[in-house]
Amino acid sequence: MEPVSTPSAAPTPAPPADGELTRSMLPNIREYLPNIVVAGILPFVVYAIIRPHLQSDAAGLAIVMVFPVVEIGWERRRRGRFEPIGIIALVGISLGLIGAVVSGGDATLLKIRESAITGVFGVVCLVSLLRARPMMWYLGREFATGGDPERRQQFNQIWDLPGTSRRFRIVTLVWGVGFVAEAVGRTIMAFTLSTGIFLVLSFAFNAAVLAGLFGFTAVYSRRGERATRAEMDRLGILAPEGFL
Repeated sequence: MEPVSTPSAAPTPAPPADGELTRSMLPNIREYLPNIVVAGILPFVVYAIIRPHLQSDAAGLAIVMVFPVVEIGWERRRRGRFEPIGIIALVGISLGLIGAVVSGGDATLLKIRESAITGVFGVVCLVSLLRARPMMWYLGREFATGGDPERRQQFNQIWDLPGTSRRFRIVTLVWGVGFVAEAVGRTIMAFTLSTGIFLVLSFAFNAAVLAGLFGFTAVYSRRGERATRAEMDRLGILAPEGFL
């Protein structure tokens, strides 16, 4: 008589491999490059080309809104989800459009309208620290999983590892403070500098802030991974095969 085999339980997906905690907090530039070009770069390039031929900033901004709208629709149809880069770009252009209409062409208000974007994002990050999981956790999960249900389930297991929740909260705090400070700094420059000098310094200031935030996230996350491995060893927690 042949033994009756019993069905085994479906294996629980293993958490992401070593180094994925770091990558999860930063978008994969190669994977998201087309989205960045369509939703982030093309609107500014086209705006710079068409603006001299239009009567107002509002008209130019209204035209280039088509790029993030198309990108969002394409990603929704292709992957069945809303892609964050397009949404961020659309919100930014929309705020710029509203600012252009409200300001009526006032140079100072036009200069500070972009500060509202980073300022709002910074405030959202800080407020999210009051919730069960902070903003950068959700952004990190979206970038790391691409909306795939199985990868999302794997990513969710990261939260229960020693030190992970604290790491995401600190990263969220740093990004929130960094963007609020960037918005305040750009606003001060808008009121105190001429338009020509402002355009140069504000770009350099924004680039420096972003470089600092991305650099901090990468370095801090790698250190956190090493601390997680050490804590798991101390507690005798056996990592799944291929993890850490």
